[in-house]
Amino acid sequence: PKLMVTPRSRSGRSRRCRRLLSLFYLDWSSPRCADDCASAAATARRDVAIGGAAAKSSLGLAAAAFVASLSSFQFGYATGILNVPQRIITTDLGLDKDSISWAVVVSIWALGGLLGAQVAAVVADSRGRRPLLALSGLTCGTSGLVAFCAGTASLAAGPESVGGRSALCLLVLSRFISGGGCGMATVAAPLYLGEIATTETRGALGSLAQLSVVVAIVVAQGLAALITLHLGLHWRLVLGLPA
Repeated sequence: PKLMVTPRSRSGRSRRCRRLLSLFYLDWSSPRCADDCASAAATARRDVAIGGAAAKSSLGLAAAAFVASLSSFQFGYATGILNVPQRIITTDLGLDKDSISWAVVVSIWALGGLLGAQVAAVVADSRGRRPLLALSGLTCGTSGLVAFCAGTASLAAGPESVGGRSALCLLVLSRFISGGGCGMATVAAPLYLGEIATTETRGALGSLAQLSVVVAIVVAQGLAALITLHLGLHWRLVLGLPA
């Protein structure tokens, strides 16, 4: 049987044909078409700008997190740096590894950390997080410089001389200063990383401080073994590296 075409279906087919033909004979110079094109171009430019801003924001977040994690790195470095060159340092200073003097060198770092953590709370509330990070880095750098001077003093004099005792005092002082900087770092780095973290990066940045500590311990052990044992250089280079 033949297909019966009703007037209604014929009119619907005509509308579809006119719509298809309008795509080929579109007047691009009409005001409506120009407005649509301008709107589409503005939307595309806005999307590109939002993507560029997001990329810059991600880069800035990564840079800020890296700088903040350096404070935790200093903490881990100071924790593990005395293990490998202990025998060499005690020999140069005329100490026994089980002596009270060497125990003071090792343990006074914890006392400095206790005081540094108390100072960090005051500085973080009064000056902010970034000044606290800067103060922590400056303190750790000062401790490295004092430790380098201690090693230089041990080279200039024998263990039992006045220079040897001065080297021991400088080494104790450097460890105390290092403990203060590391105590500030334990407060500043996790606090700052938690505040700058977004919802997507909260877990990664939250674990970055602890990751920096354990990586720094491994780096300190490796550098100490390389510089003092393998290359035979003086231990002041290892202890003075934070400067």
